Amino acid sequence: MGMSASGRGERPARSSTAIRRAGAALAGVALLCGGRPAAALAHDDAPLAPHDLAGAWHWDPAVLLGLALAGWLYARGARALWRRTGPGGGLRRRQAAAFAGGLATLVVALVSPLDALGATLFAAHMAQHLILILVAAPLLVAGAPHVPFLWALPLPARRALGGRWRRATAPRAAWRVLTRPPVAALLHAAAVWVWHLPGPYQVALRSDLIHAAEHGSFLGTALLFWWTLARAGARDRPGQGAGLFAVFALAVQGGVLGALITFAPTPWYPIHAPRVGAWGLTPLEDQQLAGLIMWVPAGLAYALVAAALFVAWLRAVDRDVRRRELRPGARALAE
Repeated sequence: MGMSASGRGERPARSSTAIRRAGAALAGVALLCGGRPAAALAHDDAPLAPHDLAGAWHWDPAVLLGLALAGWLYARGARALWRRTGPGGGLRRRQAAAFAGGLATLVVALVSPLDALGATLFAAHMAQHLILILVAAPLLVAGAPHVPFLWALPLPARRALGGRWRRATAPRAAWRVLTRPPVAALLHAAAVWVWHLPGPYQVALRSDLIHAAEHGSFLGTALLFWWTLARAGARDRPGQGAGLFAVFALAVQGGVLGALITFAPTPWYPIHAPRVGAWGLTPLEDQQLAGLIMWVPAGLAYALVAAALFVAWLRAVDRDVRRRELRPGARALAE
């Protein structure tokens, strides 16, 4: 029995140590790189040339510190939770891995040379947006970050926060509205369409602050949508049907916008015109490639999610039918 208890104690220690080291590594990156100038700023007037791409990492202190803080809070909360429940209790290992994958994807989108390339090529900028929306956001949601983030707080703070939330009737009512699948899908679609209008898009490329707001709105509304979809898929049949409709609506609107961008006879975004020549593209070819990226890969991703939700919905229907068929037999046996 002593050996068994010891083994149980060592496993959570090893798990929490690994998570703590991951958080410390992110913090170290922020501390080491936060004060360094960017190798190639995403919004410089000089276009990025192919031979400069490898060194065009974007060491933005705000982004790095945000990633480090998120990783540290998650690691701290998971460690506290697993000390109480054992590794995997209340937060599965695959959820922690998903959150780590989400943070790594944010590094690819916001820190790697893709960020600088996105200021030169519209196609790269579109790929960056889709990585935020279709890869980073669902991975972060799959990591159930609300659980470890709450456990990262001291017990009195958790209790106070829970009490305030229970008493906050207006915010809770607003949250219930925002987390309805059609509402979340509409908010996300609005963000995508507004920021791909020529005016807002080009203003964002000229201003770091507005560009951060653009990325924040993409990621924030995508997190809301995927969170809502996960809850809808886990609930009853009407919730699954609403989630399926929301995914279908996003697929359609993304396809429409992608087609408009692809088949536009002239470039929509003149800001890219003097920057694309070094990459062997004309402005219109760059725009057509961006439209295809939004149209095809994004449409395929939404189609796969819709198929998974449809299968879950069919299974829920089948379970309901079986319950109804069993009820008469159960009543006959009781009689």
